[in-house]
Amino acid sequence: MSLKAKDIAKILDISPSTVSMVLNNKPGISDNRRQQIIKKINELGCGHLLKKIGTASGKNIGFVVYKTIGVIIDESPFFSLIIEGVNVQARKYGYNLMMIHIDRNMLVDECVKQVRDCHCDGLIIFGVEMFSADVALFRNIGLPFVIVDNYFVDEDVDTVSINNKQGVRKSVKHLTELGHRKIGYIKSNEIINSFSERYETYLGILRELGLEFDERYVFPLQYSENGSYLDMKRFLDEGRKLPSALVADNDLLAFSAMKAIQESGYRIPDDVSVIGFDDRPICLLSDPQMTTVLVPKDSFGPASVDLLVSRFENPQKNCFRIEIGVELIQRGSVSEWKDTLWK
Repeated sequence: MSLKAKDIAKILDISPSTVSMVLNNKPGISDNRRQQIIKKINELGCGHLLKKIGTASGKNIGFVVYKTIGVIIDESPFFSLIIEGVNVQARKYGYNLMMIHIDRNMLVDECVKQVRDCHCDGLIIFGVEMFSADVALFRNIGLPFVIVDNYFVDEDVDTVSINNKQGVRKSVKHLTELGHRKIGYIKSNEIINSFSERYETYLGILRELGLEFDERYVFPLQYSENGSYLDMKRFLDEGRKLPSALVADNDLLAFSAMKAIQESGYRIPDDVSVIGFDDRPICLLSDPQMTTVLVPKDSFGPASVDLLVSRFENPQKNCFRIEIGVELIQRGSVSEWKDTLWK
């Protein structure tokens, strides 16, 4: 009698959900673990249950999660919020979506094999941790591709990215309209292109508005909830002065900084206003709830698939950079400047 998924799970002493993810080529487990389970499934004579990858007509799009430093993707991965939109749009065009996980530390041949084994027509690459040098790998594979959540000034590639400049400019201008003149920045110690662009925009808008830049108001923090909290607490324990308002690289850093600021005796927003970026669910857990920049996550999937399909249809066209517009969501962590820290 043929084994079923629940039987395989029992034999291999793993959960039925894990077996289901492997059989259906779904994300949620590491590549090494996945390959170990696939090997055992084949040894049980159940390889026919594995979802077939690739078809004679080649109607597959690969969704590549590309990891370099790891911590940005691992800490509340953004790709998990946009992948449903990618999948729905791909199916509208008649394509299946194949998950591919690639780490920069993997051998090039191994990366190429993972992609080619999926028999994809093209790739959508979640590239938040990518740098220009990483693009060469995908050029050499030779498939059309679109990079999501990043862009590269010096590379001719199709990209769909956040309008970081718009988000930071809206944040700083909103604060100045409320009377703030001493505006600082909560900065990640992990450098990615999006964070660099946000920080450079912060510096530029200060100059444009005639506001003074004070390096003491820039707080570089570890990129983890506990690490960023401890770093901010240390700055304040050492006597670092706060500005009247802070703009952050993203919500994770803003949330942790808010916690440290409040534990040090400051009131938010009466003493210090704080603005995040991304509009993650964590914004609603802070007290007060966090003002932030909303990134419309449901726009990334359709835009990236549309761009890739248009590349299939016209391989010689010029490359496109699509920017997803953002919106400032006003909540309780921002108020008018009351000069409470300088009286």
